[in-house]
Amino acid sequence: MLKLLRPTVRDLAGDLLYAIGLTRPDRGARRLNVVTFHRVLPQAQLREYPLAAIAVSVEEFTWFADYFSRHFTVDTFANAARRWEAGERPERPFLAITFDDGQRDNALHAVPVLERFGLRGSFYVPVKALDDNETLWHDRLGYAAAALLRTDRSAASRALARLGAPELADDVATVQELVERAKRLTPEERDAFVDETERAAGGNSRPAWDGMMTWEQLRAMVARGHEVGSHSMTHQLLPQLDDAALAYEVAESRRVLEARLGSKVETFCYPNGDADARVVRAVREAGYARALSTRWGPNDPGTSPFDISRCDIQASTSRTRKGVLSESRVALRLSPLQPRP
Repeated sequence: MLKLLRPTVRDLAGDLLYAIGLTRPDRGARRLNVVTFHRVLPQAQLREYPLAAIAVSVEEFTWFADYFSRHFTVDTFANAARRWEAGERPERPFLAITFDDGQRDNALHAVPVLERFGLRGSFYVPVKALDDNETLWHDRLGYAAAALLRTDRSAASRALARLGAPELADDVATVQELVERAKRLTPEERDAFVDETERAAGGNSRPAWDGMMTWEQLRAMVARGHEVGSHSMTHQLLPQLDDAALAYEVAESRRVLEARLGSKVETFCYPNGDADARVVRAVREAGYARALSTRWGPNDPGTSPFDISRCDIQASTSRTRKGVLSESRVALRLSPLQPRP
C-alpha cells in the first residue's frame, strides 16, 4: 500500500513546496545550477536506444529548454561559472546545460532546440571517438546486450552471470545494470568483455542513425556561442589509469581540441564523474579552469571549481504519476530539498 501511495505523496509534496516557494528557482539566486543530458532523440530512435536513463525525446527536451529559459539565466558552463565566481547574482539564478559524450544527436536535435529559445550549451566530447566515429564502450555494450536479450537469452544470461548481474523483469533495466557492473572491471577486462558480448550478438549493433559529432559540426557550434569541452580522449574511467595514460586522456585531449577548434578549451568533464585527488591534479596541471563531476546537487559559493556538481535530467523522474512533465517536479529535483541518490 505504501508503495502505491508514494507517487501521490511525491506529487503532492512537490506541488506544495513549489506553491509556497521553497523550491522555486528564484529562491536559489546564490547557487550555480548545472544540468546534464546525454542523448536527445526522435521517438523512433529513442525506442531503439538501449540506455533509456540517459536519453530524452526531442519533445521532452523542448519542454525542458522552455522551462529553463523562463526560470534561469542560462549560459555556457564556462561563462556561467566565471560570472558566478565573480559574484554576479542575477534575479534568475545561473544554470548551465551540459551534454556528455559528443553524440551526433546533440548537433542534430539538441542544438536547434537550444537556439530556438536563445540558449547556449556546453558539450563534452571524447576526442579520439570523434576522429574514428567510434561507439563508446557503454553504448557498444548496451546495444549488444539488448540484441542478445532479443535473440539469444541463454547467451545474454551467460554474459550477465559473468559480472554477477541479475536478469531483471524489465530488459531495459537489465541492460543498464550490466553496464553499471562493467564499470567495476579494469579497462582491459572491460574492453575484452565488451568485445566478447558484441561478438556473441553478431557484431556491432549500432543503428545507422547513431554516431559521433563531426569536427565541422563542433566548429560551427563554437562559432554560434556554444562551448565545447573535454571529456577525455577515449572515455576511460580515469582513476583506473596509470600516470602516463591519465596525462594522455586529460592533457592531450585539451591540446587536440584547441588545435582542431581554434578556440580555448577551459573546462573538463570527468567520464562517469570518476575523479580522485590524482585525477583532479592532472586536470588542474593540464590548464583547465574548472571541471564537472556527477555529484548531485546545486553548487553553493565556495565549491571547488574542480568538483562542480550537476543534476541529471530524466523525463521519467520529471513526470507526475499521471505521466505529465511537471515544473514542480523539476524544481524539486534542482533544489537542495531533493533527496540525493
